[in-house]
Amino acid sequence: MTSDEKTRQSKRILSFSILTAFALAVLKFVTGIVTGSMAILASALDSAMDAGVSTVNFIAANEAAKPPDAEHKYGHGKVESLAGLFQSLIISVSGLYVVVESVKRLFRGSEVRYHDAGIVVMLISALATIVLVWRLHVASKKYKSIILSTEKLHFTSDILTHGIVITALGLSRWTGLALWDLALSIAVAVYIFQASCKILKRSVDELLDRSLDPNTEKKIRQMIQAHHASIMGLHDFRSRQVGDKMFLDFHIEIQGETDFEKAHNIAESLVQKIKGEYTNADVTVHYDPEGAD
Repeated sequence: MTSDEKTRQSKRILSFSILTAFALAVLKFVTGIVTGSMAILASALDSAMDAGVSTVNFIAANEAAKPPDAEHKYGHGKVESLAGLFQSLIISVSGLYVVVESVKRLFRGSEVRYHDAGIVVMLISALATIVLVWRLHVASKKYKSIILSTEKLHFTSDILTHGIVITALGLSRWTGLALWDLALSIAVAVYIFQASCKILKRSVDELLDRSLDPNTEKKIRQMIQAHHASIMGLHDFRSRQVGDKMFLDFHIEIQGETDFEKAHNIAESLVQKIKGEYTNADVTVHYDPEGAD
């Protein structure tokens, strides 16, 4: 699949996310007004925020797909990393919001009507969200996209939030105790914080040009050393990852080869070998005579 096709598919999925989040926000807002449930209204606000963040991701995916230009010679891939950073912070705030709203309901209290209708609406919303999460999961694995991964993350947290709201409605109907709602809300918030920290770390690593993981680097180094009998050394090896794009830059030492064209052919065949293994790799090879620094 070409890069353009991947971009089109990613944007199509993001458009579906935006429409789903907006529809769920409207449905839950109306239901919250009718039932008087603060939990459902809070979930409606969460869905509205999802629609806004998904819109930001859509814009980011469009920018990240732009080819390199005179001012951005390495492309625009880090726009996706910036979006992941922004998203992780938003998700953390959402987790805090869940806790704050739970505490408010505990002390303020509220009268909820039509519990069954509220539970049915939340079950429908949860089912729609599960379908969306599955589509995002498959797409994020296929395209190795931070944006789609973070989309999946905040919609996955929404599934847990739906569970909290349904539980809160059930407890409101049968026991009237708000303590369980508070405890479950805090549990989900902890999950959200942990998950968002992973996205935050990955985004920051890419923005700071962190090297590839040691196992991948070791495999690439072994591939370089074993490529040709004339390659006697390897130095100044650098690597980084931006979205699904891998950047490699290194020097190889070639023994007993004074013919420039032959040395060039060895280096070019090495580039093609690496790209055969890592299709999204951008490889720069410098070839030096043996013993050069």
